Amino acid sequence: MTQITFLGSCREIGRAGFLMEEIDESLLVDYGAKLTEPPKFPDTVPLENLQGVALTHAHLDHSGGIPLILSKTEASLFCTPATRDLSLLLLRDMYNVTKGRLPFTRNDIPLVRRQCQATAYEETLPLGHHFEMTLFNAGHIPGSAMVSIRVDGTRVLFTGDFNAIESQLNLGARKNLPKHDVVVTESTYARRSNPDRAEIEEALIDSVIETLERGGTVLIPAFAVGRSQEIMCILERHDIPQKYPIYVDGMARKVNEILVRHPEYLQNPQAFSRAVSRSRTIQDSRDRKRAAENGGIIVSPAGMLKGGASHLYFKMLHDDPRNTIIMVSFQIPGTPGAELLATNKVKVGGRTYEVDADVRMHHLSSHSDAKGMLNLLQRIPGDPEFYVVHGESESCDKLEETLQKKGRKAHVPEVNETVEI
Repeated sequence: MTQITFLGSCREIGRAGFLMEEIDESLLVDYGAKLTEPPKFPDTVPLENLQGVALTHAHLDHSGGIPLILSKTEASLFCTPATRDLSLLLLRDMYNVTKGRLPFTRNDIPLVRRQCQATAYEETLPLGHHFEMTLFNAGHIPGSAMVSIRVDGTRVLFTGDFNAIESQLNLGARKNLPKHDVVVTESTYARRSNPDRAEIEEALIDSVIETLERGGTVLIPAFAVGRSQEIMCILERHDIPQKYPIYVDGMARKVNEILVRHPEYLQNPQAFSRAVSRSRTIQDSRDRKRAAENGGIIVSPAGMLKGGASHLYFKMLHDDPRNTIIMVSFQIPGTPGAELLATNKVKVGGRTYEVDADVRMHHLSSHSDAKGMLNLLQRIPGDPEFYVVHGESESCDKLEETLQKKGRKAHVPEVNETVEI
């Protein structure tokens, strides 16, 4: 019998990892970090018979421990070329931020490239004697994939993070998936309904134009991978007047360079290239000061105002009511971004800043909401059995309950639980 061990991402978001075992062979899907201080990782797994590591996408909660695994095995890493290059960028940044307090060394990170067998969507590869793997577009960030594993007649789908809705940056997840017997699914927004995306984009542009026309500067703190590029594409699509500069700072600059090299993973490569050409890249502190003073739009990580260049811009822009700070992603409780939205104050470095700038929220989600998630999952042929992971405990329970009410078998596994399929 085939076994799946849930190494992490059980009733939590972080340290995703799933080990499949069949007779004398095994396969690992994701091996991520939980970004605490220091980061936490799934428990170690036996690697003697490992046939490969499949990676759904580059975000560190899925990729953060991959160098640790690759340093202990000669098995190949399977992911899209975009995921490979974005993962390298994020892993190096994690190493720098944690000052190397990780269970692997800086020299282990390049193994992500050296041991990677870049894999295209819809390409089926045999792994060992028992496994066969296919990647399907997940629509979450460029290069993200659902991992489908066929093992001796049984087909298992690991959704990773997915978004069925198209955006200005991403194609939506593949909806006409083939028959599966088991589905391991995320549940991030199982209790949430997202507003219409077109309406969010229009509201975002209205906030931007309103600020610019009154002589203010717009700061958009955004995640470096995916969200910053989505904002750039939205600004390009709505043809912001050329007299207003658009600045891009932080790690988003390097992400732009990577995605230009992988146009096949973008909704509209030409539009993205125009957006990159239209933007001005920030190089140093003098550029930052000039951008803050001259007016325009600044797109910069970190998305929750927790460090990064957006921190620096916040300090320069927070006290002018002509300026606007626009949050575009979910703000985890306890982060500066969440504090700003709740109180119009932010504590940074022991000092509390009273914010006179306008503060707005236009949430652009890269995950399907409850309705979109259920719609995609219910359309998978084969009446699969569901295992619900990657969500807060309440979200996991909610999706399990919803699926069961629809007549489906659904379970919420615990960390290190092993099931037979």
